[in-house]
Amino acid sequence: MEKKKQIGEHIVDHLSERMNEEIVDPVLDEWLAEDESNQEDFKRYKEIWKETGSYLEQETFNAQYAWDKIDRINKERDNKRKRLVNIGYIISGVAATLLLVLGFSKMGVFDKQPEMLVRMTADYGSRSEVVLPDGSVVKLNSGSDITYSYNAKENIREVNFQGEGFFDVSKNKIPFVIKMNNGLRLKVHGTSFNLQAYTDEKTVEASLVEGCIELDHGNDKLLMNAGDMAIFDKQTNKMRPTSGVLSHSYSWLEDKLYMDHMPLASVCKYLERRYDVTIHLQKDLGNSIHYDGVIQEETITDILGVLSRLSDISYNVKGKNISITSK
Repeated sequence: MEKKKQIGEHIVDHLSERMNEEIVDPVLDEWLAEDESNQEDFKRYKEIWKETGSYLEQETFNAQYAWDKIDRINKERDNKRKRLVNIGYIISGVAATLLLVLGFSKMGVFDKQPEMLVRMTADYGSRSEVVLPDGSVVKLNSGSDITYSYNAKENIREVNFQGEGFFDVSKNKIPFVIKMNNGLRLKVHGTSFNLQAYTDEKTVEASLVEGCIELDHGNDKLLMNAGDMAIFDKQTNKMRPTSGVLSHSYSWLEDKLYMDHMPLASVCKYLERRYDVTIHLQKDLGNSIHYDGVIQEETITDILGVLSRLSDISYNVKGKNISITSK
């Protein structure tokens, strides 16, 4: 543990010197030589440092606190690697907590920057966790993107979001507003909820675990309380309360997919995002086959095997390309 804290300080020292390759650091060199995974992590640190270089002028940095954060989330990552499938919040320990290493903490930055931007993505095949500068935590599902900004002049916490995420928003008098590309806005003060807002989906779905949120689209508003679920139709620009099992909406946090009469086309879209594959589906099958039940995320072939046993389909896997046809 102490060694990791020390390495963390050496990494920050190296990066703060603008990555001058002529500077020799025996401790850092030894750590890099120990394991290839250390080299991969270091590359990620450098990439994130470059992307956020405009905030490197912050004077206050608590290396021990920041590295504690990295150590904690990396332990979570290592635990998930021991499971059957190497999926989970792999990138979170590197990317999200390095924001803290860079000084995106609750103190200092807000006072010095009139506006601050933080961006995080979860590519297809991965999931991420990001700790925002205000202390809010967002877990991103595959194929999601979030940009956070705090504007001291306007006194607002604002997020541009697409994809799916579970938000645990820190309580604060300053409003927390999520904007989506269809003009829909979600206003929060401090709460936990799941939000599904993929750009290629016909609807936006919100499921509130605790607290209170407000969906806003033009003159149409919908106030939600704990336990409520709501859906926004992009074609009609209308929102309405909906029913269902609340926990099913965020079961992806436990690597599960609950299918409540889910069409095969929707299942395939989920699998494409989750496993970074391309599925070629026979045209007449997409909406003619529906599934009910729960699938524990394992390998893509395991899931396809389950689906083929539940319905009259066959599949063929060639690398990242999958064909699904009727038997």
